[in-house]
Amino acid sequence: MASLLQNFEQQYSSVTADITFNIGRISNTSGAEKQNHVRQAEKLFEEASELLEQMELEVKDQDAKDRQKYQTRIRSYKAELNKQQADMKRARLGIDANRDELLGDDTHDSEDQRARLLDNTERLERSNRKLEQGYRIAVETEEIGGQIMEDLHHQRQTIQRSRGRLHDMDTTLGKSSRVLSGMMKRIIQNRIMLFAIGVVVVITISVAIYFMVRRS
Repeated sequence: MASLLQNFEQQYSSVTADITFNIGRISNTSGAEKQNHVRQAEKLFEEASELLEQMELEVKDQDAKDRQKYQTRIRSYKAELNKQQADMKRARLGIDANRDELLGDDTHDSEDQRARLLDNTERLERSNRKLEQGYRIAVETEEIGGQIMEDLHHQRQTIQRSRGRLHDMDTTLGKSSRVLSGMMKRIIQNRIMLFAIGVVVVITISVAIYFMVRRS
């Protein structure tokens, strides 16, 4: 567990170093390059928050002594991350942190308003991204649903054709059965007739022989 926490801490240290680098680039660039560093910093902030959450989960399995130690570290990491987030907001607004300290409270309120406005803008951007993602999912779901309906339609047509072929086979078998029944009846009738003819022939021969014997 301790080695895993140490691994998380190393990753967190690397991520926060990258955040600091991007914040510095935000302050020293403009236009598309500045926006690129802003997006990179936002992704790094998300990664850092996830690492803190993983650390908090792992700390719960530590013994009391180590748990308290790591919880103190995590609180320190969170404070550091909050400070970096504030630094990034100032960098996006083009506010120098040192100038902010020198000017004091006279500009603090206006800068807070600008920071809140930027924060609201970021929230709107995140909401728009979520809406776009939801729209893409809805479109994909609709396409999948349409494909499923089309597949079901094809399957229904296949089943209907199969039922039609079975019906034709049943009709053909019915006709064949009737033909075979007629043939069997004729065979039986022919056998009866042959038997009757044989009986008549036998009787006729017997009568003829009888009269021939009597005449002799």
